[in-house]
Amino acid sequence: MFNFSSNVPELDTENERLFQASKFLERVGNNPGMTADEFFIELASSDIPADQHQSILMAAIAIETMMSAQLDPDSDPTVH
Repeated sequence: MFNFSSNVPELDTENERLFQASKFLERVGNNPGMTADEFFIELASSDIPADQHQSILMAAIAIETMMSAQLDPDSDPTVH
């Protein structure tokens, strides 16, 4: 892993949340059709502190939204 930081603390915090959410999404798998309840169960049983759950949830939503946007109509979108 590389160390990505800037001179903007807010940006660094947001990037750290995105990296944490990315690791979490990789850990729970790449199978389509995970329900919100299943996601929350996985999040609740993870080693992520409870006070970070909302920020990880929002970062995961951002990642999934960006990944599911099909920019190239000839390619298959990534799904979880």
